[in-house]
Amino acid sequence: MEKYSHWRDSGTGIQPFLPLKNPKSNTSLDGILNFLNTYVLGPPLAIIRLILISLVFLIYLIQNILISIIPSSSLKWLFGKLLFTWESRMVLFYMGFNWINSQKVTLTRGRKHTKKENVKVSHGDVIVCNCQSYVDIIYFLSKFNPIFIKIFETGKVKPVSFLEAIKNVGSYPQLKEEEGATSLKDIIKESKKNKMGPIVVFPEGTTTNGKGLLKFLPVFKDFTPKDDITIHVYTFKYQFYGRNISYTVGSKLIHLYKLCTKVNHNMTVKYLSSEESQFNDVAAQADLPNTIIEGQLGAHISKLIGQVLRIRKTGLGAKDKQEFLDYYNDINKTGYKNIKKNKTQ
Repeated sequence: MEKYSHWRDSGTGIQPFLPLKNPKSNTSLDGILNFLNTYVLGPPLAIIRLILISLVFLIYLIQNILISIIPSSSLKWLFGKLLFTWESRMVLFYMGFNWINSQKVTLTRGRKHTKKENVKVSHGDVIVCNCQSYVDIIYFLSKFNPIFIKIFETGKVKPVSFLEAIKNVGSYPQLKEEEGATSLKDIIKESKKNKMGPIVVFPEGTTTNGKGLLKFLPVFKDFTPKDDITIHVYTFKYQFYGRNISYTVGSKLIHLYKLCTKVNHNMTVKYLSSEESQFNDVAAQADLPNTIIEGQLGAHISKLIGQVLRIRKTGLGAKDKQEFLDYYNDINKTGYKNIKKNKTQ
């Protein structure tokens, strides 16, 4: 859209913040099926699914209160892993993710990759991933019961609950450092010591439509190959058939309702082995872009995610998403204004 052209990356031509458009119907049959799904079959299906999701959510809240009473951090994580895994998977099922294609891949030529191979993720390990939707958060809860974090523009982070992570993802990025912010290194040490689970990091700091990667916030800038850190690179890719799974703007509830109107969605999760993701001296010496801000480790991970997803890195970041949301919300309230904004590079 021309009115959002100021948020088109000049280097790649990608607009990573715009909601994806529904594909145009090529035949009358497609139009009929779309009408039935949108106005006849979809609404009652969505209502049933939302009721089931609400029931699971209520059970989760009760269990979360009971688990919070447990004094031991390791026992909290263990009980959460046992209970929340099946609940979050049921929520994904009710949303239409009947089957999740999960596969281990490799970027090394000549090496075979093994589909659906489980990789051991330990306490204190760091899972790094691109972020498109609150669906990503639910998936990781179903797999690992991890620690979710909020990243600030300084590179400091703050642990947040699952509910806070759901609230924050895709919303207006709050980048100013808050009380209780600490370094990722400190959270890794605490998690290993108290067995609190792995840490999920979305270094872009906000959601995109999956067409390109954003500049990373400087969460990895102080890491070197000598640091004790185990990295797991994960990526999400959603096939778009009439319902936009990526969430970049608008109401989460409306977005969730629209997801629930479709019978089935396709999610592909690809991940690298921890050995292939690791940050060593060779990776640290690579001449990669954005290393001054992202750090060598951040630039290394960004390259890996881009290669797995086969998407390009843009020059836009979380601050640009703030400007985009300001403008998007403004024109949806007052109408289109031909305003030129100076993007922060």
